[in-house]
Amino acid sequence: MRAAFQGLRRAAALALALQACAGVQRPVARPAGDEGMVVYQVGRLTFEAPRAWEASGGGAAVRAESMDGRAFLDVRSPERRFAGERECLAQADESLAQGAAELANVRRHATSLAGRPALAQEADRGGWHGWAYAVCDGGTQYRLFFTGVSPVSGEALAVLRALLASAWIGGGR
Repeated sequence: MRAAFQGLRRAAALALALQACAGVQRPVARPAGDEGMVVYQVGRLTFEAPRAWEASGGGAAVRAESMDGRAFLDVRSPERRFAGERECLAQADESLAQGAAELANVRRHATSLAGRPALAQEADRGGWHGWAYAVCDGGTQYRLFFTGVSPVSGEALAVLRALLASAWIGGGR
């Protein structure tokens, strides 16, 4: 799995280089209520992440990695739009099921996230443990991934809890 993660890191570095060449900015962040945290926005979804984590992306996707490279989060909204929330969540379930074929100890269940019905999947791959969430805003889907070296550190778990607790769709929170 370390090789797979190194491949992800190389792909992220390439994406950053391409963004720099294209003049794409780092994701916009504003201070959060908790010191050391910032608020990012992907589409209408807002969430908190550590200020110290290296972030890349923009309005459609934000990726942040811990300083030691042992945990990262990825929040994105695929370009595809769905007829409504029911179709959006059904596609999310299908996508999670397809991804589960390469994972071990998979657990998937319905949950809530950002004040909405959502799906969650937790699994292992190599020396990594991860969580994937899908939540819909009508026909717009948001995907949140959080992965850490197993066993996941208490600090990384605190970041995951903050991410999940702070996620919100739309204004007014």
